[in-house]
Amino acid sequence: MQRLRGKPLLDNRGFILPYTLLLLMIVLALALASKDLFISKYQYLSNMKSIQERNVSVSHAILLEIENGPDPSGHVRTQFGEVLTTSQLLNPQEVQLEVIFTRDDKVFLPATVVYNRETKQIIRWE
Repeated sequence: MQRLRGKPLLDNRGFILPYTLLLLMIVLALALASKDLFISKYQYLSNMKSIQERNVSVSHAILLEIENGPDPSGHVRTQFGEVLTTSQLLNPQEVQLEVIFTRDDKVFLPATVVYNRETKQIIRWE
């Protein structure tokens, strides 16, 4: 050990270990936080994918119904799930569709669409 004016210089025996452990704890805490953030973002994207698939299926069934007229079976099978439609004539020009989407034995809330038969434009979508 070297001495400077009678005082010993700091050696590394009591200095490196506490700061190394502190640095290790910070790195591990950041790694765990980023893992949780990644998992929550992945779950959010999975949920959004599922919602978009449902919206695409319902929109596809509604467009088929508007273009081709009421389907006698009222049943459309898409690659994402099944869509059941029931139509009701509100007046000579307006038709109300009730659309129910099911996937993996889960039934989602129905959507109601009112459209004009002549112009084939959607008036109201709830």
